[in-house]
Amino acid sequence: MSDQISYPKGDLRRMLLVLGVIDTTREATLVKIAARSGLDKKTVSNLIHHAAEQAHVSIEKSGPVYAIAHWGPIIKKSGARMVLTGALNTPGMVISKHG
Repeated sequence: MSDQISYPKGDLRRMLLVLGVIDTTREATLVKIAARSGLDKKTVSNLIHHAAEQAHVSIEKSGPVYAIAHWGPIIKKSGARMVLTGALNTPGMVISKHG
């Protein structure tokens, strides 16, 4: 990716970025996911683990290839894909507070 989008450590969008890369990359190996996301392989592995453990995303691994089997109850596929484009990196995004 020439115009890589980066998010700070601990930012949820990093996990979404990795999921988006897995979803849109043919034969998504750890090396391909790391290259496309701009993250190191250890970080990618950790984020895949967190997605499965914390967001209940079902990620299958066949040999070296990762694939999303089920997005689970929390993460939306469309949201993960938006992170790839930088759509959720807009400075003017407003988060409304209720209460």
